[in-house]
Amino acid sequence: MDIVIVEDSLTQAERLKYTLEEQGFRVWHARNGQEALQLINSCHPGVVISDVIMPEMDGFELCKRIKSEPSMKETPVILLTVLSDPRDVIRSLECGADNFITKPYDEENLLARIQYFLTQREQESSTDNDSELDILIGGQKYSITADRKRILNILISTYETVVQKNRDLLRTQQELRILNEHLENRVQERTRKLMEEITRRKQVEDDLRRQEQDLRIKSQNLEEVNTALHVLIKNREIDRIDQGQKILSNCKELILPYVEQLKKQKLPPHQMACVEIIEANVQNIISPFLQSLSSELAHLTPKEVQVANLVKEGKTTKEISELLNLSIRSVESHRDNIRTKLGISNEKINLRSYLLSLS
Repeated sequence: MDIVIVEDSLTQAERLKYTLEEQGFRVWHARNGQEALQLINSCHPGVVISDVIMPEMDGFELCKRIKSEPSMKETPVILLTVLSDPRDVIRSLECGADNFITKPYDEENLLARIQYFLTQREQESSTDNDSELDILIGGQKYSITADRKRILNILISTYETVVQKNRDLLRTQQELRILNEHLENRVQERTRKLMEEITRRKQVEDDLRRQEQDLRIKSQNLEEVNTALHVLIKNREIDRIDQGQKILSNCKELILPYVEQLKKQKLPPHQMACVEIIEANVQNIISPFLQSLSSELAHLTPKEVQVANLVKEGKTTKEISELLNLSIRSVESHRDNIRTKLGISNEKINLRSYLLSLS
């Protein structure tokens, strides 16, 4: 059986053509109303399926033309409409449409409608005459001329459309509910992961703060230990110098003067030898504390000897003041006294270099 489809959209026309040809129908395609009228006259189709919104001639006008021609008026016309206005149903009746299907259409529903018309054509009675009926919708009066079967078909189409829309709505609501549940589960899962991440980061931050505090305490302890060691080393150096100076001073003041007196006495040779041995041993004892200084430093005070030894070691005035617990001015005064006693106060000679030359 032949079917004419009237559709200005090539994509939708090809889809519909493929669906119908799969069911064994021979399908003709017209892009507008004028082409459709020529096709219908030539191939006498069993059903015409037409879109409503088309250029030049819309589906309502095409249906009217078909139903006004005696040679075509018995051809069933199915209109494809979005059914955005209740008046579309009335206009379908006005133009003589036998049925309508809303877009997007369900293929099974469309095929069922076509099969219905094929069955009805064999059972149609010629005794059912058209009657005129006035209907008022939206403040506008419509006069409809249609037989009872066509009106019933349109009503059934409307009912089926409503049922289909309701099913679509229920399906959409179900899909929306499932989607909402899925989204809610994902939000809960994401929230749980975020809370775990926040907890983990907080633990890491707490650990870092504790480690930082421990490091700060250890650093402070190390600084205190370092300061204590520095003070200990400083005091140890001072004690070493003081001890050396005490030994040096005691030997020079309490031993060597008497040795000198004994040497001036006319002692027997063996006694003089003993005195010389005593003198040599005392010199050996005090030699480390003299730091190999020449006898020219022997007349320095113990504190000046300390300063001279430290100058010879390369210590600066500031370092000497810290080691001997003296002010910088006192150290400078001792340095000046040392230069004076060495006879180089007016000479441009480096004091350390001069002391090293005396070794």
